Amino acid sequence: MKLTATLGKPPQHLFLWYLGLSLYLPPVGAEWHGKVRLLSDYVYRGYSKSRGDPVGQGQFDYQNQSGWFAGLGVSPVALSSVYYKGTAEFEARPYTGWRLPITTDWQMAVAATGYIYDGTVFAQTADYAEYSAALHYQDSISAKISVAPNAYQRHATTVNYELDYRRDIADTVQVSAGLAYAQMGQLLGQDYFYWNAGLSWFVTSSLSLDLRYVDTQLGGNYWANYHYGWFQPSPMANQYLLSMSLGF
Repeated sequence: MKLTATLGKPPQHLFLWYLGLSLYLPPVGAEWHGKVRLLSDYVYRGYSKSRGDPVGQGQFDYQNQSGWFAGLGVSPVALSSVYYKGTAEFEARPYTGWRLPITTDWQMAVAATGYIYDGTVFAQTADYAEYSAALHYQDSISAKISVAPNAYQRHATTVNYELDYRRDIADTVQVSAGLAYAQMGQLLGQDYFYWNAGLSWFVTSSLSLDLRYVDTQLGGNYWANYHYGWFQPSPMANQYLLSMSLGF
């Protein structure tokens, strides 16, 4: 499938430039990782990007000793309930950033991520940029804030706050949960909480399985009272998700 996003626009050009810069850093002490995933649904911040259908995703990561990292994630998408000619079916997420150890237990990270589509989303060009900062305690607690100044190019600024917790309960089993608050008023007509809780089983060093419960707390009648063109993503509420990941 051909990626038809115009890379000359500032957000896309900026991200790919940073991505290329990071990938060409000296490889001494560098780590390269890849992952493929099969998911029962592509869930993103309380709503589905695949309209409830299973998807396969891929991700490739690079990190060097200085803390710089970069990568690329790809996934099929289905954001609109009705297909129109030129509707996006593919999403690419190039990203780059820097991790900085603060103490032996604490670490911070800043990153920039691009969302690039092979067609239109809700009948218009939708490529956009997002910036984030995160604070991590050991490998158990993470807090993150993300800001998209022009989400989906709909002249809407969105802010997302996340708090995640992980704990190993056996050599190959981990429980985890996340609570988040999405300031989506300009994009979807309201702000809302969403959360998840689940269990991960690391079958081998490369293969893992995950079962997760997700819920989105929306006020009123979902987003039905807020119509913005065809922007009507499907919210996730009281649902279970399955995923399988294979790393290399």
